[in-house]
Amino acid sequence: MYLFKLFFISLITFPIVVFSHGPTRQKVTDSTLIQTNSDKVWEIVSDLGNIDSWHSEYKSIDGKDDLKDIVFFNSGKGKIEILSINNDSRSLKYRLKNPGNIPVNNYSARLSIQKNGNTSKVVLKGAFYRKYVNNDPPPGEDDEAAIEAVEKIYKGTLMKLKSLAESK
Repeated sequence: MYLFKLFFISLITFPIVVFSHGPTRQKVTDSTLIQTNSDKVWEIVSDLGNIDSWHSEYKSIDGKDDLKDIVFFNSGKGKIEILSINNDSRSLKYRLKNPGNIPVNNYSARLSIQKNGNTSKVVLKGAFYRKYVNNDPPPGEDDEAAIEAVEKIYKGTLMKLKSLAESK
């Protein structure tokens, strides 16, 4: 009788567990080689007051605390939390608390600069959920839209940073 009850409960709860899963965390990574030394590239990146000169999406970051106001080039506004700026490893980690018009949720990213002889390898890595966190997202708030938006931002940012660093 016990086995029958266990089987019956499992039979009823299995479909609920299987089909109740929400969105999965997405990840995007992109990189580029910049024909200048890593110190020069890090000097540009670590100056968040001039983020508009090298980032394709972020126009300005303002605030004294770890949670700062961010203005996007597309006129949106949001909040960014700077998790770490590490001069030794040349890395910047942050989380968008309010991503503005970017169709993501719970977005975190890491930008790192690796020394590669006289060149620098810049790597952008991000992890996020789509904007619509329930099942059956509307168009523009699904996984594809989120991935496409982040890939576009990364490509634009790496091109802009490469152009700036190699022109100095």
